[in-house]
Amino acid sequence: MHYMPDTEDEDSAAETFWPEGYKQVIREEVRRTVAAQLSKKKRFRRVYRQGYSERFSSYEEFLDKVADMVVIGAENGADDAFDEIVDSLMEEEALPELRRYTGYFWPNALPRDVRKDLHQVIIDEYSQDDVYCFAYNVGYKNDFSTFDGYLNRIAELVENGTLNGANDALEGIYRSFMELNRLMPVRRYPRRLKMW
Repeated sequence: MHYMPDTEDEDSAAETFWPEGYKQVIREEVRRTVAAQLSKKKRFRRVYRQGYSERFSSYEEFLDKVADMVVIGAENGADDAFDEIVDSLMEEEALPELRRYTGYFWPNALPRDVRKDLHQVIIDEYSQDDVYCFAYNVGYKNDFSTFDGYLNRIAELVENGTLNGANDALEGIYRSFMELNRLMPVRRYPRRLKMW
């Protein structure tokens, strides 16, 4: 038998991840907004009593779970948007089209101040990223007259992905509510590994 050294620690130390400060905004500000809106007027009290009071010890615990699910959906939607953007950069294609849904279950899940903070964090982080700077200089100067315009478009795509992801999570939650089924499991995507 040949001895093979274990390089897992060195390999993982060499891995580079994309900046994820935007997730902190989603986890804090979006969650705070969603939790506040959920607890107003006790909108889901009847749903809780009819189908979830045995699974959750309190109405507040139930609302916390729903808020967590919406936030995870929002994070995953932002990651999906970034994945589409990176695919466009790698294929040297135009940035993806902005895909707004025709209707949202919760149009104010991302109020203007939260969108503004999310937008700014994305611009701050990705204006320093070599890949995004290089991609602009070699492939997107003709599409965007300024680097700021290019970054604003990227931030707008991620904001939209965040809202769409939150909406997708709400769709699953509302489906569960309709039949008083268990709330669907939601999982965060793993960190996005920088592959180039």
